[in-house]
Amino acid sequence: MSSWRYRAGLFLIVGVVVIWVASAEVTQGIFIDYQQPFAITYLGASLMVVYLPVSFLRDWVYSLLRKHPSRSDKLSSGINSSPKHSQRLIEMEAQSLLVKKEIGIDLSARKEEQSLISQIKDDVDIEMLKERKAVTTKEMITYSIYLAPIWFVTEYLSNAALARTSVASTTVLSSTSCLFTLFIGVLLRQDSLNMSKVIAVFVCMAGVVMTTFGKTWATDESELSAASNGKRSLVGDIFGLLSAMTYGLFTVLLKKFAGEEGEGVDVQKLFGYVGLFTLVALWWLGKFPALF
Repeated sequence: MSSWRYRAGLFLIVGVVVIWVASAEVTQGIFIDYQQPFAITYLGASLMVVYLPVSFLRDWVYSLLRKHPSRSDKLSSGINSSPKHSQRLIEMEAQSLLVKKEIGIDLSARKEEQSLISQIKDDVDIEMLKERKAVTTKEMITYSIYLAPIWFVTEYLSNAALARTSVASTTVLSSTSCLFTLFIGVLLRQDSLNMSKVIAVFVCMAGVVMTTFGKTWATDESELSAASNGKRSLVGDIFGLLSAMTYGLFTVLLKKFAGEEGEGVDVQKLFGYVGLFTLVALWWLGKFPALF
């Protein structure tokens, strides 16, 4: 099971990278004739509001299924009633351990029983912790209000970078977010330093240095640089680096609010509220074109 999850995770990472680069290419193609990063950012961030009706429809379907469960669902729910069922297993295993101890079972078998009980207790604790971490709708909206401006700034800086420099430079500079994610996570006590993380960050930074001093920008920047006498835009690279910084902050805060695996909140609804807040509260920034 863990091997399957690992392979699925790698597949999803590859998928994200492909989609990321493809979207950057499309966005830069748009900026050739329409250099309005704010409009693209506002439209893209606001469209996340679509997640809200989808998530509410999903919850409605689930509630209908819970009201009319099938016979097999009733049987499985009776068997797998998480904390209570696990508590019964703990009691049964404890009784079994006492019986085996009385009849002289060997020490290794008793250790196996004890480890099994400990594992079940840990599962119960994790399940109870997840239940305690569940947040209310009001708290979720509050989190989205914190995250929406940071996400908007991150997307705007990334689009502004694409409008001024190459996809290669923007993508590699954006990948430095791992460095800022690590440092901000340590600063906010959401992460810890270890050798493997430090090595991974240095490998990432080595790629950034090679891209910065190399010529990976030359091919796909030719069209964009025609209007600026063929010179590479340092401003675009700065925007890309700033986008990586704000994305690192966004990632750390999202982990803080949602938990390690998103068990604390409904992430789909959270991003839906981020889109709603962007749509309703940030439109007025378009009145200041000189700033964007």
